[in-house]
Amino acid sequence: MSVCAIVLSYKRPRNIARIAAELAVAADVTRIVVSNNNPDVHLEQWFDPIDARIEVLNQPTASICAKRFELAMHEPFEYFICPDDDLFLSGKQIETLIGLLKAEPDRVHGVFGEVRSFKAGRLRFGGGIHRIECEVDVLNRSYAFTQAHLLRMNELAVALGYRHVGEALYIDDILLSFSGTGRPVCHDLGELAECPSSDEPGVATYLEPGFDKVRMEAYLRLQQLTSHYGRRV
Repeated sequence: MSVCAIVLSYKRPRNIARIAAELAVAADVTRIVVSNNNPDVHLEQWFDPIDARIEVLNQPTASICAKRFELAMHEPFEYFICPDDDLFLSGKQIETLIGLLKAEPDRVHGVFGEVRSFKAGRLRFGGGIHRIECEVDVLNRSYAFTQAHLLRMNELAVALGYRHVGEALYIDDILLSFSGTGRPVCHDLGELAECPSSDEPGVATYLEPGFDKVRMEAYLRLQQLTSHYGRRV
């Protein structure tokens, strides 16, 4: 029943030691993989000392956010948790989220989400949903999932034309959100500590050019695919 955590160091390396330390507090987390996706950064300098459960993988080239799910594919665990690098869940919150996943493993679980809507015939997402217990269409920022979800999201990535999930620019959270038998669930775990750079231009991924267009096109295609598979719509 142990859990593997995958942490991505993308543009906020100073946050990673704090995130990893809270993961190490959580009782069920027995392995923490930190992927340093920026070869120009020496991530180990922020770990003093480094916990024995933490392994830092320095990628040879700059990698996208989906790299974390590619790495998870190689880990022999049933349960996973992946926090973004701009959200600081406490050890207690992590334990609670893992418990919710184990209680309902068919769905993906998290603490932030988006809900779709249509205006003038165009798809839109209402984001920033948190501090409420509800189903959402897409989870963001922190993800608790199973190996079955991981395998399913990789299948969906291939169906969209990628070689594997690690190539899925801007849509890894959408792929994961479509991997369960039902819509993902957003939970209220109390006050959430966030990094001030969450909305900072040049740092926040969602502000990059083309972000919304890629996501909306992928969402609509996945909606069609999963309806044929008899899965979540």
